Amino acid sequence: MVISTPAGPGSKSDVCRHGEPRLLDTRLWGKQQGLKLPYPVVCHLVDTAAYFAELWESAVGPRMRARIALALRLSEVDAARELAFWAALHDVGKISPSYQHSLFNDVRARKKYPGRFEQLLHDGRYRHGRGGTDNGAGPHGLITHWTLPGILEQLGYPPGVPHGPVGDVIGHAIGQLLGGHHGVFHPRMERPQLKHPATFLPQAGKGAWPEQRLRHVRMVRALITNDGPVPTGILPAELAVVVLGMVMVADWMASEKQSIEAVRCPEDEECCCRVALARHWKRAREVARDGVERQALGKCGFATPAAEELLRAAGLPDGSVHGRLARRLLTAAEPAHAGMLLVSAPAGAARRRLGLVAASKLGRATGARGIALALPGELYLDEGSDDLASLAGMLMDGTGLLARLHPMSLDGDPESAFEDIPELSLDPPHDQATAQEWLAQPRRGLLAPLGVGVLDQFLPAILPVPDNAVRLFALSEKVLVVDDVRPQEPWSHQLLCLLVEWLAALGTSVVLLTDTLAGASADRLVRAYRRGARAGRGLRGREEGTPPSEELPRPGWLYVDGQDGSVTASAVDAPRSSALRASFLAVSPRPGGTGPYADTVMGRVEDSGSTLVCCGSVEEAQETFTVLARHRRRHAIPGEVRLLHERFPRYRVRELVAECTAAHKHPTQDGSVLVTTPPFAEHLPFRVEQVVTPAVPLPSLLARASRGRNLTLLEYGEREGSPMDQALTQRTVEVLRAHGPRLRLPDDAAQLIRRVYDSDGYLAALDDVTAARQRRLAAVADGHEARLLHDARITGIPSPVNVHDDLYELTRAERGLTEKRLAATMDFEQAYVLFVHLRGKTAFLDPEGKEKVPFVGSKGGRGPAVAALARHTIAVPPQWAPEGGISTQIGRGRFDNIKYRNWVQRTWLNRVYPVVLSRTGDSWTGLLGSVRLGLTDVGLVRLG
Repeated sequence: MVISTPAGPGSKSDVCRHGEPRLLDTRLWGKQQGLKLPYPVVCHLVDTAAYFAELWESAVGPRMRARIALALRLSEVDAARELAFWAALHDVGKISPSYQHSLFNDVRARKKYPGRFEQLLHDGRYRHGRGGTDNGAGPHGLITHWTLPGILEQLGYPPGVPHGPVGDVIGHAIGQLLGGHHGVFHPRMERPQLKHPATFLPQAGKGAWPEQRLRHVRMVRALITNDGPVPTGILPAELAVVVLGMVMVADWMASEKQSIEAVRCPEDEECCCRVALARHWKRAREVARDGVERQALGKCGFATPAAEELLRAAGLPDGSVHGRLARRLLTAAEPAHAGMLLVSAPAGAARRRLGLVAASKLGRATGARGIALALPGELYLDEGSDDLASLAGMLMDGTGLLARLHPMSLDGDPESAFEDIPELSLDPPHDQATAQEWLAQPRRGLLAPLGVGVLDQFLPAILPVPDNAVRLFALSEKVLVVDDVRPQEPWSHQLLCLLVEWLAALGTSVVLLTDTLAGASADRLVRAYRRGARAGRGLRGREEGTPPSEELPRPGWLYVDGQDGSVTASAVDAPRSSALRASFLAVSPRPGGTGPYADTVMGRVEDSGSTLVCCGSVEEAQETFTVLARHRRRHAIPGEVRLLHERFPRYRVRELVAECTAAHKHPTQDGSVLVTTPPFAEHLPFRVEQVVTPAVPLPSLLARASRGRNLTLLEYGEREGSPMDQALTQRTVEVLRAHGPRLRLPDDAAQLIRRVYDSDGYLAALDDVTAARQRRLAAVADGHEARLLHDARITGIPSPVNVHDDLYELTRAERGLTEKRLAATMDFEQAYVLFVHLRGKTAFLDPEGKEKVPFVGSKGGRGPAVAALARHTIAVPPQWAPEGGISTQIGRGRFDNIKYRNWVQRTWLNRVYPVVLSRTGDSWTGLLGSVRLGLTDVGLVRLG
C-alpha cells in the first residue's frame, strides 16, 4: 500500500539553519504536562527508543535477546536497532487530529500556550472529516495500530500474501503490538481496514496527517537503524509481551519531566532535521543510560556462593530434612536450561529458604536477574521479606532493591516497602532513594530485581488486565518461587498452571514448594510447564500420548527440564515419622442456634498439656478465647490462654506472632492454650501437645495436625463452605476413620492425599450405603469444581500456544472483564479499617491525643505517612465497606488531617476507611457506614 498525499508542511524547498529540509512539523506535540513548552512528538519518539535500547542491553538476558532476534530473522545487532525503532513508533498515533485536538480542548493548556494549537488545527493542509477530532472514539494507540501497517509496507516491510490472513502481515503485527502500549490491545484489523485505514477511522485524519506520520517514521528509522534490514519474522505471543513490556517501561521513563528537561534543546526542536535529531539521539542515549542505571533495573545477577557458607546462612543443617534436600540440590549437576522444580518438604521458614537456595541454582543456569517470592498470604510478607533479605547478598551480584509487594491491588503496589541489601546497594546513596521512589509508583514494584508478595500479586500477569505485558516482562528475567502450593482450590490451581505455562514459554525457571500436592494435582503443574516449554521451542502443536509424570517423592522433588521436557525425581531420607493419635468428636448445635465450639473446646483442653485450638473464623476464635479465659479465671485453672488472629492492627499482629511463636516452640505440660485461625495454625512453627480443629479438607488438616502429638477432630452435622469443600471434608473424615486412630507423619501423608483426591479408589473402599451418599456429594462437588475451572479458564488469558496471531486475545475487552470486576471476583480487593480518635477536627491514632494521623498528600510514592497508616490498619471483609465508598467515611471537611481528595486518588488509601471511635462503657465503638464496630481486647469485633 502506498500513501499518496499532497505535500505537507516541510517541503524540500524549505531548509533549516543546518541546510537540511524541514520535513517534520514541530508544532505536533507529544508531551506538555508540567513542561514550559510542549515537547515535539518526534523528540518523545526518539527518547523512548533511547530508553528501550538501554533496557535491552541491561534488563534483558542474552538468551532472551537471542530468541527474539531469531524470531525476527535478524542478527542480534540489527534486532536491537529494529526494536528500539519499534519503541519509537508507539506514539505515531499522536500525529492525528483527534489527539492534537484533545489539547486544544484543554482550557489550561490553551491558556498556557495561547494560539499554538489553533494555528495547527486551522492549517488547511491538515484535513479531518466528521468525527476526526473525537479523541474518545479514536485513542492514539488505536491510530498507531491502524496506520503503521501501511507506513511500514511503504518502507519495505513484507506485505504478506495477497488476500491472506491479516495476522501474517508483519506490519500489522508490529502495529497491534505497539497499539497496546497503554496496556490494552485492539482487535485485529480486517483487509478493507488495512487498505484504507482513514476511511474506517476518521480520527487518523487525511491530507498532511498521513504524510507527517510517514515522514516521522522514515526519519526515525534512518536515525536509529541506519535503514538496516527489515524483519521477516513475526514474534510469537510469549516474545511479543516481553517487547511490549519493555516499550511500556521505556515510555514511562521517557515521559518523566526530569528526563525531558535533561535531554531537550530548544534550538534543535525548532527544526528537528536530520542533524538536530542526531544530536538529540546522542543526548537521549546518555540520559537514558543514566536513568536506567539510577532505577536499578537489570543490574543484578546470580552469584556462586560456596555451598557450606550458603547452607549456614540459610540455616539448613545436615540433620534436617530441608538441609538434606538443599545439599542434594547443590551437589546435583548444573542444569543447562530453564526448568521447574517441584519440591515436597515440610512447611515453614526453612522450606522458604530452601526454595531460595533452589532459585539460585536455577537462576545461574539461565542467567536470570532476580527472584520473585510468592507467599500464600499477606500475613507472611514480613517473614518472607526477612528470609530473602538475609540471603540476597549471598545469592546475588550487582545492585538492586528488594520490594515488598502489597497484594490487594491489580494496578499497583502503593504499599511497597523497599529493603536496602548492603551488598547490592547503589552508589551514591541518593541513587538508592531515586530508585525506591521510581519503583514505588503504580505497576512498577515487580520490576525490582527482588520481590516478595502474595501469589495474588503475580496472577494478574495471566489475567486480561491492562499492563499484564509489563508483569510478564518483569517475571521473564527472574526465578519465581511459590510457597505452599495446595491441591484443593481449582480456581487458583488452574490459574497457577496457566502462569507456569507462560513462564515456561518465556524461558523462566519456577520453584514450587508443597507438602500436600500428590497425584493429578502435581501432574497438572508438570504438564503445564512442559506445554509452555514446547511453545517456547516453537512447537505449537499438542503433545500427544504423554504418560503421567513420576510420583512426587516425599521428601524430594521432581525436576522438569525446559529444553526436552524430561522429568526426573530425587528423594532424600524422610525424617523419623512422628506418631499422632487422632480422635473424633461430634458437635451438635446448642438450643437457640449459638455455636457450640467454645463449650466443646473447653472440655478438651483440661489436663491436656499445651493446646492449639484452630477455629474456622475470627468470630469463632474471639468467642472461644473469651469463654476459655473466663472459665479459667473463675476456676483458678493454671495455664495462659493466648489469642492470635488477623483482626488486630497490623503492628499488633506482628507483636502477637512473635509472642505466640516464642511461647509455643515446644510441647509443654503447663496447660497453656493458643486460640488462633487457619492462616497462623497452618504456617507458623508452633509445637504443642494437642491440636483441636474442625474437620477440613485433608491438606489443611495435615498442616494443622503436624503441630501436635494428639489431634481432636470436631465434626459438625452441617458443614459450611462450597460443595467441593464439603465433599472433600467428608472424604477426609471417612478416609481418616478407615485409616485408624494412629497416624504417622509424614509417612502416611501421600497415601492419605491420594485416597482423598482419587475418587474412584476412595469410593471403592467404602460400603455401599456410604459410597452412595458420597457419590451424591461428589457429583455436586464435581459440578462446582467444573464451574470454578471454567471460570478460571475464561478469566485467564489464553495459553501461549492458543494465541493465534492476534494479541487482542490477551486483553479481550469484549468480555467486560474490568479490573474492578476481576478484583472483586478473585478476592484481590480488600477493605481496611483505620480506627481514629477525634479531637475537634483533628484525627489521632491514640485516645490520649499524642499521635496524629499523619497527613498524606495527593502525589508521591509510599512515604513515611502511608507507611505509618499501614501499620495501624485492620483488614476486614470487602462486603463490610459502606456502599458510598470512601466518601461515606471521610466526607468533605470532616477531618483537618485526612483529606478526601488525597485519599481517593491513591490506589490503596481509597480502600482504607477511617472509623471514629467513641467510648461506650469499657470499650471503644464506631461506625463503618451503618455497621457498628468495636475495638476490644480480642481485636476488632462487629457489633451489628
